Amino acid sequence: MIGRFLVGALLLACGLAHAVLDGKPGDAPAATVHSSSGATSAGVPYTEVSRTLATGTVVREYADASGTVFAVSWSGPYKPDLKQLLGSHFAAFRDAAAAGPQRRANRARAPVDTGDLVAHSGGHMGAFEGRAWLRSRLPAGFDPQEDVK
Repeated sequence: MIGRFLVGALLLACGLAHAVLDGKPGDAPAATVHSSSGATSAGVPYTEVSRTLATGTVVREYADASGTVFAVSWSGPYKPDLKQLLGSHFAAFRDAAAAGPQRRANRARAPVDTGDLVAHSGGHMGAFEGRAWLRSRLPAGFDPQEDVK
């Protein structure tokens, strides 16, 4: 009985984990997980891990050779928990988004550029998307405008 409780608690805890920008790739349970290796135009290797969560939202993590996530993206019917996804960079995202220009009612976009953190988040009920990256962590030759899907 206690063993089942512990297993259930561990599975629940794993279900709450996501990739963390400037941390290690997440271990959230997903319907599908795909991992692929790539190299920048300068030949620097990186790994892309794509997870389709139970909600249908796809979260992509881009990690450098040391395994540190330097960029993330999301797309799907539900917005992921940005506080978890952006980790220690969430406060900068929240503050910059709050200080930015008013969002138009028909286009909920929150572009953020703090100098290091760059993030775009937007969409509407049933169709959310976004991406974020850290300029200081980008591998040489990695173009986030082209390479972060």
